[in-house]
Amino acid sequence: MSRPNENKDGKKMDFEPYGFLYDIRRIPCMRQTLLNGTGTGIALGLHSFYRHRIPATAVFTGMKTAMFVSAISWITCRVNFRSRKKKIFDIMENQDKYAKKISTKNIEETQKK
Repeated sequence: MSRPNENKDGKKMDFEPYGFLYDIRRIPCMRQTLLNGTGTGIALGLHSFYRHRIPATAVFTGMKTAMFVSAISWITCRVNFRSRKKKIFDIMENQDKYAKKISTKNIEETQKK
C-alpha cells in the first residue's frame, strides 16, 4: 500500500495531495479566520463576564461569537481569495494570448525576409 505522498509506482511526489488535511497552516485564509474569531470571542466573552458576572453566560457568549465571526471571516476571505485567483488567471491568460500573437508575428516577419 502506498503512502499519500507516493504515486502508484512508489516514487515520491513533490507535494502531498492531502497535505492541507494534516497541516492547517497550508489552508488559505485559515490563520486569519481563526485569529479573528478567537480574538473577538475572547473580547466579547470577557465583556460579558464583566457585565453579568456569570461565567457560563460569558463562555457561551464567547464561543458563539468566535464561531460566528470565524464563519463570516472565512466566507469573506474565501470569496476574496477566489476573485483574486480568477483575476490572476485572466491576466495570465491574456499574457499568453499576447505572447502567442507576438511570436506568430515575429515568425511571419522572419519568413518574409
